[in-house]
Formats: sequence, structure tokens, C-alpha cells
Amino acid sequence: MWQTIRLKLLDWSAPVNKALDILFFLLAVLAIGSLVTQYGFYISVQQARLLDRLDLIVVLLYVLQFVLRLIFTRNYAEFLRRHWFETLLATVIILRAVSLFSSLGFGLIAHYFTDLNVTVIAKLTIVSAQIAIILSLISGSMHLNRKVLSLKFHPAQTLLLSFVLVIFVGTVLLLLPKATAPGKSISAINALFTATSATCVTGLIVVDTGTHFSFLGQMIILFLIQIGGLGLMTLSSFLALFFGRGMGIKERVMMQEMMNIDRLGVINRALRLAVTLTFLFESIGAFFLFLSWNRNQWSFGEHVYHSVFHAVSAFCNAGFSLNADSFMSFSQNYAAMSVIMILIVIGGLGFVVLMDIGNIRIKPVTGHKVVRRWSVQTKLVLIVTGILLLSGTLILMLTQPFEGNGFNRFMQALFSSVTARTAGFNTVDFSMFNIPSVLLIITLMFIGASPGSTGGGIKTTTVGILFASLVSIISGKNRIVLFRKSVSYTVLNRALVIFAFSIIVISVSTFFLTITEHAPLIDLFFEEVSAYATVGLSRGVTAQLSDWGQLIIILSMFIGRVGALTLAFAITPPKDKPRVEYPQEKSVMVG
Repeated sequence: MWQTIRLKLLDWSAPVNKALDILFFLLAVLAIGSLVTQYGFYISVQQARLLDRLDLIVVLLYVLQFVLRLIFTRNYAEFLRRHWFETLLATVIILRAVSLFSSLGFGLIAHYFTDLNVTVIAKLTIVSAQIAIILSLISGSMHLNRKVLSLKFHPAQTLLLSFVLVIFVGTVLLLLPKATAPGKSISAINALFTATSATCVTGLIVVDTGTHFSFLGQMIILFLIQIGGLGLMTLSSFLALFFGRGMGIKERVMMQEMMNIDRLGVINRALRLAVTLTFLFESIGAFFLFLSWNRNQWSFGEHVYHSVFHAVSAFCNAGFSLNADSFMSFSQNYAAMSVIMILIVIGGLGFVVLMDIGNIRIKPVTGHKVVRRWSVQTKLVLIVTGILLLSGTLILMLTQPFEGNGFNRFMQALFSSVTARTAGFNTVDFSMFNIPSVLLIITLMFIGASPGSTGGGIKTTTVGILFASLVSIISGKNRIVLFRKSVSYTVLNRALVIFAFSIIVISVSTFFLTITEHAPLIDLFFEEVSAYATVGLSRGVTAQLSDWGQLIIILSMFIGRVGALTLAFAITPPKDKPRVEYPQEKSVMVG
């Protein structure tokens, strides 16, 4: 008899699941609306109690829809395996509900929902329900990748749209009344600027992060930095793996192009390693920052909060700080400066390079022992990074008269050289730098970090390839050779496109800034390069920008973060066309 009932239930599985999808969507809308209203707006006690009851109803309906999905599934074991997190969450909620009913009774619980003045349900229960809502929304958002992929976007278009979505949501959240400190407010353009700067891990600010925003606003900025550093699709794909949902072939292809991985079969492992390394380095950095602060007036909680915020900001090369003067008040705290510099450099190397350096195999090797050698990219990244950091430090020591003894001058020069590589922190006032030092900082900002990292700029490998091609041309060679490996001219063409595109964007944006703003050309040029390279350093121009100036900088930050090639592929995705060979023309003269 049970088998007959079971077969009849399965006949209704498709329409029931569709109805449950609609129910879950409505629950998600209600849950998000409730959470945003409670934590983003100033509401009355009665309104808060009403929303508390709504939260409990949403949680109970969430459990109901999960149980119905389980009833109408064809394979119980497979369903529970693939939805282990939702199973655990629903079990905890059911046990908590049974505990409440047994201790309070059904009548008192029913009275709680009909009389707003009844406060029989403990606040802990309400908070637990809200946490359950957030976790359920996260687990439900795993369908995001498949929904996006069903639209058949090119990976470059998906990446671009994901940044647009995050910036839009971040802007809306920063406009919430409780996102700013009491007595403070923020305009729409300033919220958009801040959300873009955080998502694009730039660090340029029009209002002070530590004083203008509340704890909620600062946490929104921190989450935007984390999402911007890793990428929305990277995080959502990682969560899909974590919650046991897996990745389809289309998702793997998309992540392969986004992460610059040459083998499709290792995407899952590379994704896990990238996110794990990010959280690992941020945690270690936060721990050592906690030991490095020399602020006795801070409480234990403030020490922890400052450590976590600045560790995430430093590793993601974001440059956002809770201190009004960034790290100028810590210019003598060499321990904190060292931790920040190490996080910046590691975050700017790129995940593939970090795995290569740490001898972490993306694809496990079985059988006989394989000799591991660093790839050409790893060698090129390390050499160019080392040259830029050392030469930048030495030139700054010669051109910029830093205060203090020799070691202090060295530390200030080193920190300035490191932070110019897309990080945005500062221990000295860059508006006081002389022209030679400013030009050097602009050059370092323009080059930026390495591909596949959290930093911006045209990338160290781009400069390395261009320099290698220049050497090859001057020496009369007909090919580019790096570390006894021949480099494809396709790579050179991409490097040339990135370089030329970046020059054009910076030049055009600077031209428009000279029209909209009233500031010295060198300051505007510095601001534009800082924005495009997602650095975050400024010579005091950012807070004085007009609305048009902010829009120009916003666009520059966005273009600089997504990259020239990504933007080009998003606008005109490459299509497979029949190969056509044209006769060569050698009579065109250049130079």
C-alpha cells in the first residue's frame, strides 16, 4: 500500500516542487524584508515584535517546505546527502520548536502570535530564528549559478554583471538609516562611490569609514571588500561545493576562465584552495595584528574588530581603514606595518602563484614521484614584484625626505612602495610628496599586482611580457623567450591590448576630470591612476570631488577591477569564425 501511495506522490512531484520554489521565493522576500527593516531602520517596539513573529513564521514555513520536498523526492538517501545542510538546519529548528511547545504549551505559543504585548518567546529564540533565516537564504542561493548560466552569458559578461549586482546591493544597504552613525547621513552618489570602492577593492573614500558609518555600515563595507576580493561567482561556487550541491560542466567552464586555470578537471580543488588560503591568511594576519596594536584605550573587542577589519582589507588590497588617517598614527609601529605589508604582498601575488610557491598541487599526483618546478608565471611574478618593491623603496629613500632616523626612513619608503601596489594604506601624507616621488608612485600604481590576485593595475606579468618582447626585438630575435620557454604571441597581443587600453582610459578620464574638477593636474592624474589601478591612495582630491567627478572615478574603478579583456569580451564576446589567411604586408613603416 505504501508503494502505491509513494507512486502517486511521485506523480505530483514536479508541480509540487514548482509550487515549493515559489513558496521559497516568497519566504526569501519576506525574510530579507524583515531583516533589512529590523537592522537597517529605526522602528518602534510594536513593529519589532511584529517582525519577530514574522521571522518565526518564516522559519516554520521553511521547515514545512523542506519536509514536503523530502516527501516528494524519488531518492531519500540522495536527497539527504545533497541537502545535508538544510537537513541539519531543519532538524535543529524542529527540535527547538518541540522544546518550546513542551515547555510553554501550545496555548501560550498561540497567544504569543495573537497578542503583540506577549513576550513569552525569549530573545535568544528570535535571534536563532534570524540566524536560521540567513543560513537558509545562503543555502537557497546556491541555485544562483545555475540560474545565471541558464541565461547563456559569456563568462566575461557573468563576471561583469556579478560586480554590478554586488555594487547595487551594497549601495542600497549603505543608504539604510542605521548604516551611518547617529546624526550622520549619506547621499546616493556617496553611497554608490563607497560601494564601488569597496567592491572593486580600491579604498578611495569620500567620507571617513570609521566615524561616518555605524558598525552595520562598516560590516557592509567589509563584506563588500571580501566579495570584491574573491568574486561573487567564486564565493557562490565555493558555497555550492561546501553545501554538497556540486558544480555542473557549465559552471566549471565559467570558473575556469575566471580563475585562469588551464585544466577543467581541477576547478573544484582550485576553488577550495583559493577560498581556504584567503581565510587562512586573513585569520593569521588578524591574529598578529591583534598582538601588534599599541592602543591602550581600545577595549578587547575593539582590538579584535580592528584586527579582523584591517587584515581583510590588507589581504584583499582594499586600503579601507577604520582610522581617519589610515596608518599615519602607526608610522612608528613597525610590527603592525610589517603585518600589513606581508598581507598586501601575499594577497597581490595571486592564488595560482601562492599554490605553486607552497608546492600545493591543484591536481593530486599518484604513482611515482614528480619533480616540481615553479611555472614561468610564478617566476615572472616573483622577479617583477621583487624588482618593483626594492627599486621603489630605494628610489623613494633617495627622492623623498622622510623624517626620522635611517631605519624609520627605510620603513616609510618600504611601506609606501608596498602600499602603492594597489593596497591604499599610508603612513605618510602623499599630498606632501615631491614630483619625482609622485611620478614613481604613479608608476607603481599603474603596474599594480599580479593576475589572479585581489589587486589591480595592468599586472606584473603584463610588464614582464612587454619588457621581454622589447629585449627580443632589440636583440634581433624572432620569438619571446622566458626561462627557456617560448611565449606565444597571443600572450604578447593581450599584454599590448591591456597596456594600450589602460593608457586610453586613464588619459580620457583625466581629461574629463580637468573639466569637472578644480585641482592641479598632477593631483587629478594621481587620483585617476589610483582609481583605475584600484589602489586607493589620494593627494586629498577624493573628498572634494563633484558629483560628475565621482561618477568618472566610479567608472574608472569599475573598469580597472573587471579588466580590459573582460570588459571587451563582455561587450563583444568572441565567436568561432572560419579561419581566413590574408597576404602579409611588410611595406608599412613604423618608428
